[in-house]
Amino acid sequence: MTVYQDQYHMADFTYDDYEKIVITQKGPIYICAFNDAGNLNAMSYQQMAEFNDFLIKVRMDPDCRVIVLTGEGSSFCAGFNLNDLALDPPEEMGRTQRDFFIMQTICSDQVVNMRACPQPIIGALKGHAVGGGLSISCACDLRVLGQSFKMQAGYLNIGTDMSGSFYLPKIIGFARANEVLMTARRIGAEELYDWGFANRLVADEDVLDTALELAEMMVKNTSPFGLRLTKESMQSSVDGNSFDTQIKMENRNQVVATETQDAYRGTRKMNPKLREDVKAHPENYTFSNH
Repeated sequence: MTVYQDQYHMADFTYDDYEKIVITQKGPIYICAFNDAGNLNAMSYQQMAEFNDFLIKVRMDPDCRVIVLTGEGSSFCAGFNLNDLALDPPEEMGRTQRDFFIMQTICSDQVVNMRACPQPIIGALKGHAVGGGLSISCACDLRVLGQSFKMQAGYLNIGTDMSGSFYLPKIIGFARANEVLMTARRIGAEELYDWGFANRLVADEDVLDTALELAEMMVKNTSPFGLRLTKESMQSSVDGNSFDTQIKMENRNQVVATETQDAYRGTRKMNPKLREDVKAHPENYTFSNH
């Protein structure tokens, strides 16, 4: 156990008991990969439950600073796994309850938990992102697209869900979001990149490495607490905070962040009188991971 876990009486942060997602730890960067390539990583009950469990658990993991979200195989996520609709509901539960109320709650909890997660989430996306896969792509904080990436509102015969109608207009604009969500046209990576949907557009084989480069840049250039507060501020801005409210929030975050050890290191690092010492002993001025 870490000191953090001993102090707060928390269990070990282990992520090796999942089947439909795979968690790989690269220092403070965690890679979460949907792991059902044979079904194009379509959202089964098990996959969604495991993803939600990870997102809830990792929020309290002090070792994780950035999450890279991707999919095993050729595609990111092909929407809801229709095979699960053929499953018989439990005897004490009707199909309407199981297939619509509970299913929809589990689905939407994914984007709710992505938003609540204080660590930035970088999408490393290639292949298909259909229906719920589209929505999960939109809920990422940054996106790296492979050339094969294609996005489609596959749920159009029912209606949009899982925050797509919330995020997409804010990312690519109202008119373009209407086109995506109202025509169910399949939109390719280059067009999406031109629309401002992604931070990078690269070859498929470079998607994960490019996302990891962005994650490493975050780890290197930011303090852990400052990075989390920045995600909080950006999400509040997306919510439509007024200018005055956003400024007050930034003021509060800045004051709170200055009371950390990382703020002390950062302030000393910028001190002109310590310039030579920073060059000679950079290890004394680097941010910690906790």
